[in-house]
Amino acid sequence: MLDKKIANSELEIYVHDKERGLLRSLNFAERLHWSLGSGKACDAVPWLDRISPLVNENDIIFDIGANVGVICNWFAHRCKIVHAFEPHPDNIDTINTQIKLRNMQNITLHPCAIGKENITMKLHVKGFHGHHSLGDVDNSPTINQIDVKVKRLDDIVSELEIKHINFLKIDVEGYEEDVLLGAKNLLDNKQIDYVLFELQETILHSINRNPRQVLQPLFDAGYEIIDLSGNLMAVDNIENISNGDYLACINGKETANKLASSAFELL
Repeated sequence: MLDKKIANSELEIYVHDKERGLLRSLNFAERLHWSLGSGKACDAVPWLDRISPLVNENDIIFDIGANVGVICNWFAHRCKIVHAFEPHPDNIDTINTQIKLRNMQNITLHPCAIGKENITMKLHVKGFHGHHSLGDVDNSPTINQIDVKVKRLDDIVSELEIKHINFLKIDVEGYEEDVLLGAKNLLDNKQIDYVLFELQETILHSINRNPRQVLQPLFDAGYEIIDLSGNLMAVDNIENISNGDYLACINGKETANKLASSAFELL
């Protein structure tokens, strides 16, 4: 009944985390109950808390896989400019609504996906807006496919005349490797300070990929990788790395010492 009331309402409903400046639209009763029960506006709260000391007011942030814009708005309140990349039309509309609602002037939205080559690909549209992927990954049922533009990050920064990215967040449902391969020049030249990404072995295996393929471009470029509890990942122990969020950086120990705590456990 609540789902129907939300769907038929002329009002948009949001959950607001005033402490963190998070604003998330609510379309389903299940999500409303989850937010009220968990005390979190979104799943990202635990890692947002931890990385907050790494984001500074003069930073240039790239948000790859911006989804509905919750995270890029969080970054935008803390940095100079955010370049957000999202290929799905409905998600793009939601991001634009958030930008307008919050009067954000420092978010540039790019309606495309990021990958290892400049090409048009099929985006597999899933039942949940956060699960769309360039591959038919095993996270939720595929309900549609649409053509989307894919661009290399190396080419984009050249077009934008950007020399350095302070923080790169990647959330692309199994296609992390492609994003990193398309950013080879940036990584090799250490033009990115931090790379935040997620490893989900089940999703990777559903498209015949594995965690090593995601991590290897970062190790090859000379980055160290830590989890968000500050533990350093060993290059010779990739096969034993568990699911979760990870941070690639120039100096793992130094970065680990900067991470903040959170009232919430990492998922």
